[in-house]
Amino acid sequence: MTFFTYLGYPQAYMVIVAVIYWSVDRKLGLRLAIFLPVVASVNSILKQAIHAPRPFWVDPGIDAIRFSNGFGMPSGHAQSSVVWIYAGSFLKRRWFWVVAVITVGMVGISRVYLGVHFPSQVFAGWLIGGMVIWFFIRFEISFLTWFSGIKFSSRLLLITGISALGILLGGLFVYLLQEWEMPSSWIINSKDDLPATGESILFSVGLGGVTGNIGGFMGVAIGALLLQRKGVFEVNPVWWKKIVGSLTGLVVFLALYGIFTWVSPEQGKSVVYVIWRFSGFFVISFSAIFLVPLLLMRLHLLKPLNGA
Repeated sequence: MTFFTYLGYPQAYMVIVAVIYWSVDRKLGLRLAIFLPVVASVNSILKQAIHAPRPFWVDPGIDAIRFSNGFGMPSGHAQSSVVWIYAGSFLKRRWFWVVAVITVGMVGISRVYLGVHFPSQVFAGWLIGGMVIWFFIRFEISFLTWFSGIKFSSRLLLITGISALGILLGGLFVYLLQEWEMPSSWIINSKDDLPATGESILFSVGLGGVTGNIGGFMGVAIGALLLQRKGVFEVNPVWWKKIVGSLTGLVVFLALYGIFTWVSPEQGKSVVYVIWRFSGFFVISFSAIFLVPLLLMRLHLLKPLNGA
């Protein structure tokens, strides 16, 4: 159960999707890289809007085997796990559908088993994730046709505007929560499950989750936009170059992740923490989509390809 819950964390998705993008299928990898921060942004905004407790907050008899901070409704793990269903809609392989359904199911079950979500929160996550999939599939072609026909500056402005709108919407719910007082029983019941001193479920109220996910979206979208201007790439068919390219990219990814973790400010509602979350996700996502492919093309581990 711990394995499947780890599989649902953003870091795991970022690594898996990055390898797909660099070494398996560029277009599929980019689709997944855009989908994940969008579905995660929707989740983090809804969590602030609903501000529902986790099971171990309301029942002291429930132990959180794998501690999770933040509000519980809807489950972010369950909502993001539907990315494998989204991938299956393009791959159309029976074996992948079986793996995808099992993975999505086990990620959701693990959250209930580990005591960090009610079943209703997991079902809500699956439902909302499915709605985002429907939205993407329904409007992808028409949106991309329109998007490719507007100027570069207009595309950049649209990406920035969507990102700003997401942060403003999340900020609105955080602002409304300033008058809301978290029940003292939630704080008392969760105290024994906190992984370290100084942590508090009071930190669940804040823009950190929203800005981190929006930063990831901006990093992917702007990175893809800039790479298209320079000429995109084709995955190298040579197997050892795929492996070396993926390992090289992961070294860059892990180095950036380590640096941002090292300079991490204390978790809370501070502006510094919110900016750090946005910047970290933006830089790592932008690097994976734009900078790493440039490096791998320079090293002849990816094949430059003119055109989209």
